[in-house]
Amino acid sequence: MIRHKTHLERAISVLPLPYNWAGASVGALFFLNSIIIMALLEKSFAHITSYFILSTLIAQQIIIVVWAHEKILNLRDIFIYIIELPALEVARWHESQELDIFNDRRMILTGVSTTIIAIKLGLDQLGFTSQPYYSYVFVKIYYYLAHYLMGAGLYVLIATALVVYNMGKLPLRVNVIISKNIRFKGVLYSKFTLCSASVYIAWGLFHLSTPLKLSTLPSILWFSSFAILLCAYFILPQYSIHQMMIKTKKEKLKIFSAYLRDNAEEALLNPTKENASRLKNMLDIQCQLDEMCQWPFGSYEVLHIALIIIIPLVVVILEIIFGIIK
Repeated sequence: MIRHKTHLERAISVLPLPYNWAGASVGALFFLNSIIIMALLEKSFAHITSYFILSTLIAQQIIIVVWAHEKILNLRDIFIYIIELPALEVARWHESQELDIFNDRRMILTGVSTTIIAIKLGLDQLGFTSQPYYSYVFVKIYYYLAHYLMGAGLYVLIATALVVYNMGKLPLRVNVIISKNIRFKGVLYSKFTLCSASVYIAWGLFHLSTPLKLSTLPSILWFSSFAILLCAYFILPQYSIHQMMIKTKKEKLKIFSAYLRDNAEEALLNPTKENASRLKNMLDIQCQLDEMCQWPFGSYEVLHIALIIIIPLVVVILEIIFGIIK
């Protein structure tokens, strides 16, 4: 399978390590550099928490983007299994979706745009007024790089959600309601949401570690909007999968019912033991299809997902409270 690497993957592939260790090493190098900055320029470790969280965010966001790429690549066989098209055509569709999700130009554009918006809103004003000039420059570089990575990840987030919408336009096999693969896809999106929520929480902790915190209206609205985006990111893809399952179930049941009606007429006209047995088996299958679950997750996943949605909202409230009470 051909893998189209993004600029982030090409950058960390310089290190002869698996992507997760390479990303962690990048974060560790940034934090080591920040310790040197604090020791030589600031002569103080008062801002070590902020530097540590920024270094962690840089590593975390790189790792999540590369991990998401791995997961999207692994969906190829699942798409072939559930999409009612020739395997080669499905493989080409999957490749086109991968190229759209991990499009270098769009990731870079979104990353740069997100950073510019943050600057325009004054979110880069962190309140480190006592810092020497060179130390101030370094913390801004860290901040802008972390924000750029957040923007690039934001594009991936939105693009992965659109994959479900695009898949809903394709004819699906009955496997979509009888296979565990569709549940795997639903749980995968909950994992994407959990990763995004962990980044969101880390950003909240970073700003709470700064002198200015989140005390301005633009910063409160900015972080609140991301909480809403996280909720929408989980709900919309899962609902789209649910609608696909309902649509496929209705279509397949309609076809099956017509076939069942023909066999019922055959059994009535020619009531042999073989025809009666075939009709009974078909009625059992119809009952099983009627009882098939129409959601891509079970009760355990519902609880898991509810926590994913609640955590970011709680963090937003705490950010607002701390920003006001500081």
